[in-house]
Amino acid sequence: MKVFILGSYGPSLVNFRGDMIKAMVDNGHEVVACAPNDNGDIEDKVLKLGAKYLPIKMNRTGMNPLKDVALVWDIIRILRDEKPDVFLSYTIKPNIYGSLAAYFSGVENIYGLMTGAGSVIRGNTFKLRMIQKILIPLYKLAFKKCKVLFFLNDDDLELFKNKNIIDKQKSIIIGSSGINLNLFNKRPLRNSDTFLFIARLIRDKGIYEFLNAARIAKENRPKMQFKILGPFDSNPTAITPEELKKWTDEGTVEYLGKTDDVRPFIEDSFVVTLPSYHEGQGRVLVEAMAIGRAVIATDVSGCRQTVDDGQNGFLVPLKNSNMLAEKMITMYDNPEMTIKMAEKGYKRATDMFDVNKINNVILEHMELKELDKQYNIM
Repeated sequence: MKVFILGSYGPSLVNFRGDMIKAMVDNGHEVVACAPNDNGDIEDKVLKLGAKYLPIKMNRTGMNPLKDVALVWDIIRILRDEKPDVFLSYTIKPNIYGSLAAYFSGVENIYGLMTGAGSVIRGNTFKLRMIQKILIPLYKLAFKKCKVLFFLNDDDLELFKNKNIIDKQKSIIIGSSGINLNLFNKRPLRNSDTFLFIARLIRDKGIYEFLNAARIAKENRPKMQFKILGPFDSNPTAITPEELKKWTDEGTVEYLGKTDDVRPFIEDSFVVTLPSYHEGQGRVLVEAMAIGRAVIATDVSGCRQTVDDGQNGFLVPLKNSNMLAEKMITMYDNPEMTIKMAEKGYKRATDMFDVNKINNVILEHMELKELDKQYNIM
């Protein structure tokens, strides 16, 4: 069968969906992967997976009706040229506009992967409520065209049910996008003082809470090290380079830039921290656990399913820099406890988040592989 995969960020085809694409190819399917060409080497990387790459113009954060209509027509044009048997999308615009375009293009087997509900659906500000009046009907219309919807956690599924976005559609909780345990394998500790933040540098990832907590902790434990890894972003809530420079100049944090390979940075950390406001699953937490690092995250959707509070790390209240600082100091002051947490996290990652197991579930329910087990179907 010919499978068409649509995303909104080029590198995610390789970094987050690469193992799934390869699994589809290994099962004898032809795969076409489509997303904006954010990095020049995406095509080569997709080709190495055995798939074909097609670039598309897409503004993943903007809401310009004319541009969005043009996007739908672009997707329709590409789908009519490629004539896939199966369509799979992930993230907001591909899920909405891609699913509708696939339906209008005559694709019979349409699937959607919810990698996270996001602040747009969860938010309660006046602006976000106005956006939801447009977005929710579009979601409902698009998801009616899907044979199966995949969710990473129960909270997001319940949210979409409560907002009447989905009703009788077949929905499956897969728990995670999965981690390649051959790539993310256990590494020995190099230090016991470095706390690492990895994410896009936007408010919803908890960048400001991390900065404030780092300042509090460093005032109490001057030898603690706080490092930030991740790209600046076009999101309106993103921290600016000038803003971050004030924190680095005062010595509170060190900015490591952005990278295509987080492994050496995780290896050089003691604890990985993600004080996010919401997550589909908090992938970086699993990556850290698989490498053998303890974690701290907020007690929110996507993180609480990954972090077993007090066992492989800590969960802290949302938007609470003081509690975050307190837990980081506790882990710094008690390295033996933190190392035991890291051991439990490693076992949790290998038991629950193996990408091969999760891809088997996805492929089986997309009828790209024989279904031979009973999984969590909601």
